[in-house]
Amino acid sequence: MTDVIGSLRSQLPGVVYEPGDQEYASATSPNNCSYPQRPFAVVRPHSAEQVGQAVKSAWQLGFRVAVQATGHGSGGEIPDDWLVLDTSALTGVTVGRFPALARIGAGEAWPAVQKAALPHGLLGLSGTSPTVGVAGYTFSGGVGWFVRKYGLASAALRAVEYVDGAGELRRAADDAADELDRAALWAFRGGAPVGIATSIEMDLFRVPDLWTGYLLWPASATGAVVDAWTSAVAEVSESVTSSLSLRMLPPQGPFPDELLGKPVVHLSYASPDGAVHLDVMRDAVRFAAEPAVDTTAQGDPESLSGIHIDPPAAVPARGIGRWLDGNTTLVVGEMFDAARIGEPGGLSMIEVRHTDTAAGPDGALTSVPAPFLLHAVGEGDDDDARRRTDSVLAQVESAGQFADIGRAVPAFRDGQPDTADAWSATDLADLRNVRRALDPERVLAFSRHPAF
Repeated sequence: MTDVIGSLRSQLPGVVYEPGDQEYASATSPNNCSYPQRPFAVVRPHSAEQVGQAVKSAWQLGFRVAVQATGHGSGGEIPDDWLVLDTSALTGVTVGRFPALARIGAGEAWPAVQKAALPHGLLGLSGTSPTVGVAGYTFSGGVGWFVRKYGLASAALRAVEYVDGAGELRRAADDAADELDRAALWAFRGGAPVGIATSIEMDLFRVPDLWTGYLLWPASATGAVVDAWTSAVAEVSESVTSSLSLRMLPPQGPFPDELLGKPVVHLSYASPDGAVHLDVMRDAVRFAAEPAVDTTAQGDPESLSGIHIDPPAAVPARGIGRWLDGNTTLVVGEMFDAARIGEPGGLSMIEVRHTDTAAGPDGALTSVPAPFLLHAVGEGDDDDARRRTDSVLAQVESAGQFADIGRAVPAFRDGQPDTADAWSATDLADLRNVRRALDPERVLAFSRHPAF
């Protein structure tokens, strides 16, 4: 293997790392640390040309290339006969106002995009975690805090500069000359990465009066808050995107002492159009039960990224994501009970997001299939923990079966090695065809997409 690494370094000077290097350690320590990653080497390119050369070198040497940036989507082990291509050094954000568009390096996380867009009165369709990569999030659909008004992030995707399985640089766009590149954009829009993105172009959106916040109650208020929230979602405008969860708080943190280390009810929400839109929901839940915490206030990108109170460090998580129909309001309580939050062997968090929005442009997933999204997460640090968590997750799915439309949400299948039943047979076949055309030798490997 020393000879192989030496050959890589001769072709890619300064960007190849092996076990023992600090860069290797950081690249193989994903945000979801459920599984070990032990590739024989890591390549961290600084340009699209270096990405192309890395793929060509790997193909010539007979190795597969696993693509990773932040590792939020890490869903399985990376063996020692694979190469990790870490895109985190592909950074940079350029913002245009007319049209409102951002060109974003594939390694960027959302804070850099929002920082560049905000001075122009614009924001991107970021997710609930500040550490998630823009590209991977978007290619998985992208369910963010403005989903009800502006739709999925994948619907805002305009172009992808990418490298195919032969190491060739390409551009996916609706007006691309090559039909395969037009098909690639369809796949990148919420379907599956069919090449290694080096940069993307996305629409930005006017946010005239951003308000954000989260509210917390002790678990004893669950029934009252669930009833109030499920009634309020029918009344709020499209400006309000919200998530209701039951979760364990850490034993330390910026929360009241009486809530630390205990299960709590957690409502997080945002409006790009002012407080009046949030007041309908806020008044309803506060009337049902007085919250211990209420951070509702005029917001900014930093507050927006914090209202979901995600763990600040890498965690070994195991989770599910399901699309749920309008009957969800009838089964929220049953699903929350099934999650056994705070009990031995129970989950860490369960949430239901209100996602109802208008249809998007043509893409594998550019329109939400249902008005609600279920996400539930438990421990996943070893096989025993994963088995225990899977058992409870199955009970949660059973409790929500009445509302389940039969489709998974791949981006929310934390620590899972596949996309489950996310696609129709037709869409799955189309995704596989695009992938096969762009990477016939299957040089590229993407987490959660082994069947592609």
